[in-house]
Amino acid sequence: MGVALGLHWIALFIKGYDYSQALLIQTYTVNFFLAFLIVALIIRFQRAVKNHIGFLFLAGSTLKIAVFFLFFRPLYMVDGQITALESIGFIVPYLLALFLETRALVRFLSNT
Repeated sequence: MGVALGLHWIALFIKGYDYSQALLIQTYTVNFFLAFLIVALIIRFQRAVKNHIGFLFLAGSTLKIAVFFLFFRPLYMVDGQITALESIGFIVPYLLALFLETRALVRFLSNT
């Protein structure tokens, strides 16, 4: 996630955008910690909820979307609109975290 943040930051710098407007550090940090928490909880409780792991995974994705609507959307809406820069500033780390979560869980669950 750190490498992706750096690349995202560099891409915005090259294009001349103000990276602070997209709240990159906050979105990458929140998505990283939520993804880590989701994977850790699923791994920790896999035996107790082995028939419901998919539901836990979907609940984790729902949690990340809820965090967006509760915390980031109001910050993005201060000027009355959500720009493409702001949308991409959330969607890229969200999708990257989702990919990394899925990959980690597939590797872990295939070994158990």
